[in-house]
Amino acid sequence: MSEIVTLAQAPSNAIRSHSFPVLEAGNISFPNGRYTLEFEPGSDQTSFVLSHRIEGAPLISRLLSEGKARYVCAVSSPISSYRRTHISRMPSQRIEWNTQDLGEAPLFTPMIVSVKSCTLLLREQQDGVHGIWDRQFVNITTGSRLALGHVVQLRSSILQLLSLHANQDLSDGEFYVDPEAEQGFQFRVNLNPDLHSFLQFDGKDGVRGHIMTHIVTACMALLQRDYAKDSEDEGGWRTHRNLCALADFLESKNLPHWSDDGFQPERVATKLYPHALRKKPEEEES
Repeated sequence: MSEIVTLAQAPSNAIRSHSFPVLEAGNISFPNGRYTLEFEPGSDQTSFVLSHRIEGAPLISRLLSEGKARYVCAVSSPISSYRRTHISRMPSQRIEWNTQDLGEAPLFTPMIVSVKSCTLLLREQQDGVHGIWDRQFVNITTGSRLALGHVVQLRSSILQLLSLHANQDLSDGEFYVDPEAEQGFQFRVNLNPDLHSFLQFDGKDGVRGHIMTHIVTACMALLQRDYAKDSEDEGGWRTHRNLCALADFLESKNLPHWSDDGFQPERVATKLYPHALRKKPEEEES
């Protein structure tokens, strides 16, 4: 589980002006405000459970308990112009997305949003606001952001970047990998139709796993060959959010990077997805 905390006292380069107090980094409206977010990834790699927790901001907590505010997470992909907003009455909510709608690993923006317009007389002690808001009347309209978390992009495993396609021109058992960079970087895996069908289902004999490891090796070799440059203004890999997320994923696993000297695609692939060998009979009995 990953935890991200937004502190009102944290420094920030730019703070928007608001006509009501907001809990966000660098905004002193709630001096003791703390917005904690916990991410629990799902097993399907296209969902997670997001848990919100508000501390030091009694005004926001009260509006949530009174049903005047909701827990929200916006899922977006700037490249594909995709945006979906998940709204929940409960502090834990399930966030899902369809990889077919996205051209990159999605961005997540957690927040607390007002769902009812109201006029409030603020009290410093009661509401946890800064003294500048004490005894001030404020108007909060429907859709106002009361708390704003950091924009998050989850680390991307390479399997999330694979796009499998049947190719009638390929013979039995053949495949090859091409980059798809126009709508956000992905690996287009072109497969013989029978092989494509075979990979749609998990098999008990482990053959599918061996093939996927082979595919990942080919993807890593492609990155080493064509995307070793890391310049952001010369078409390097850092121009692709998906590859930046993949680089973070490899670093989290203490694995070398495709632009490192001596990078071995097959070794990284088998570290991530090792070939599962069938146990000997005596090992199964023990």
